[in-house]
Amino acid sequence: METDCLEMVQLWHSRRFSRSIVAPLLLEIDALALSFLYFEIQHVIRSANLPAHLCAKHASTIGVTDRWMDSPPGFLMTSVMADRVGAVAVK
Repeated sequence: METDCLEMVQLWHSRRFSRSIVAPLLLEIDALALSFLYFEIQHVIRSANLPAHLCAKHASTIGVTDRWMDSPPGFLMTSVMADRVGAVAVK
């Protein structure tokens, strides 16, 4: 798994996240990770994680749950396509 949140990666590797506000999220990730033969959390710079950043940014602006069943929404499509070919996407 890749994230641009260095603190999350450091908490994961230290296994001392019981007092962190993100502890419930890390505990859920830990439970889901048991389903895989190998699981690792790595830090990447934000520009390398642009599709996820755009989703988080969008989620912070809406007051309801949003989901996409068939294809990514327009605000995300350019970034997803660029990510697939290894290009740099426009924010």
